[in-house]
Amino acid sequence: MKKLLLLAFLAVGMTSNAETVVSNDDEEQIENKGGIELGKGKDDNDRWSMHFAFGVDIPTGAPSDVEFAPFRSWEFNWTVVQYDYTPGKSNTTLSAGLGLNWRSYTLSGHKQAFIKVNDFVYVDGGIGAAYDEFSSNIHTTALTMPLLVKQKFTKSFAASLGAQLNWNFYGRINNYWEQGDHAADELTKKIGQRPFTVDVLGMLHFGDFAVYCKYSPMSVLKKDRGEEFKSLAVGIYF
Repeated sequence: MKKLLLLAFLAVGMTSNAETVVSNDDEEQIENKGGIELGKGKDDNDRWSMHFAFGVDIPTGAPSDVEFAPFRSWEFNWTVVQYDYTPGKSNTTLSAGLGLNWRSYTLSGHKQAFIKVNDFVYVDGGIGAAYDEFSSNIHTTALTMPLLVKQKFTKSFAASLGAQLNWNFYGRINNYWEQGDHAADELTKKIGQRPFTVDVLGMLHFGDFAVYCKYSPMSVLKKDRGEEFKSLAVGIYF
């Protein structure tokens, strides 16, 4: 994990120091696009923006007997405010933001369930089979700080690389079942999610929107509090 993060930050440093590869006849920097602009600085080299991202969570590294449903596992990210700074006439932009992130990890098969016993979260392999309908997932909510370096190559194409720092201040298990005319939605809190995590984040920008890939090398739950699994997310960003 440490090697992965080190490689990511080295790549960020190399990108930020690289010479621009864009040729502009008027020698003006390429406009910084994307998101909702909240305001500009006095010299137009900096701006404040807001961004949204929506993607699919793909849990990785889980035990072989734990099965997730990737297309029933989602994440939503709202960067409430982001500061973007472009030095001089460079086509490299440095960004730092503050936002919120919601993630869900849903088990597949309508049989398995997350169960918390004595402060340990494990996966029961067949509890859901007794019900007509059953689903089980883990939700986490985090305060986030994305740190990005964006290199613009043309007016409509750019690439970003960086990290997202997360304070995962809330987590819960949600088990929903239906049996005949009866239904229940059971919530379990204090599940032992990791309070602080770091994600590696990369994006390809196409005009005003982007596609992103985010890898979380740290497990969602603490090592001594539950089944270990990590997260890979892909989606759209704008």
